[in-house]
Amino acid sequence: MLNERDAIERCINSIFAQDYPADRLEIVIVDGLSDDGSQQVVTSLMKEHHFIKLLENPTRRTPASLNIGVRHAAGDVIVILGAHTTIERQFVSTNIKYMNELGVKCTGGTQINVGETYLQRAIGFGMGSVFGIPSAPYRFFPKKRFVDTVVYAAYKRQLFDEVGYFDEELCISEDAEFNWRIRKAGNKIFYTPEIISYYYPRKNLFRLFKQFFNYGIFRVNVMKKHIDSVKLIHFLPPLFVATMVVLSVGGFFVPLLWKLAAVVLALYILYIILGAFLTAGKVKKIHYVPVLPPVFATMHISWGTGFLVGMVKK
Repeated sequence: MLNERDAIERCINSIFAQDYPADRLEIVIVDGLSDDGSQQVVTSLMKEHHFIKLLENPTRRTPASLNIGVRHAAGDVIVILGAHTTIERQFVSTNIKYMNELGVKCTGGTQINVGETYLQRAIGFGMGSVFGIPSAPYRFFPKKRFVDTVVYAAYKRQLFDEVGYFDEELCISEDAEFNWRIRKAGNKIFYTPEIISYYYPRKNLFRLFKQFFNYGIFRVNVMKKHIDSVKLIHFLPPLFVATMVVLSVGGFFVPLLWKLAAVVLALYILYIILGAFLTAGKVKKIHYVPVLPPVFATMHISWGTGFLVGMVKK
């Protein structure tokens, strides 16, 4: 966590509520030197619950925090959570169930986005839609199966001995890169929508833009390390952004290119409007149609721009 005073107690309480035996649970919280009172919230909970550990990460980098937590955890199974997350009551027990039944070392489930305001809920619907992040099927896929990656995974501890720890050169996508190494080592990753976590997304489009811009940059960083970890679908947002820039600038020299840019833009607008109707219809919240197109556009354009920046950024 880093400055998560309003979120961390909600996250911890969802762990307290698990149907898994409390004497077999341990909570390790790694704090990036919060200055908003987050540590005080945790220490007050530690007085009543002695299976909570509070550690510090002075680097404030996510993969470093994850590695600190893993190294100080005592359990045979490690579950990664973020402070913005809460989990269903059967989250831990269902992970353990499928690990035992299938003999796999990594399991995970779906992420349901929730919000406290109209816009935050709309951003959540956008992030959970195939029109928003089609490369992340754990956000919307309805059936259990083996997958490339999952959100907030449960890992057998021995995996860290087999494939190493989270890559501390990365700031984002460290879990996707780690899961890539798991699969390369011959292990399978099992996904089931029965394993449910809840995520509170950014509250406005500016913060969403910043988040997805960084996602785009660091997806390139993963690609630079492992070229076969990137799929064709990852190139669509940067291709759209680059096409619009080239056509818009080229129009000063060849005016016909402006007309072509208008056609491409019109097709994209039709796409996100269609996506808004289908997404809102799926969740039976048709009054979110007006705001979903700008949510989709913010995610696509920021991710694509970040990807292009990451291509030239060291």
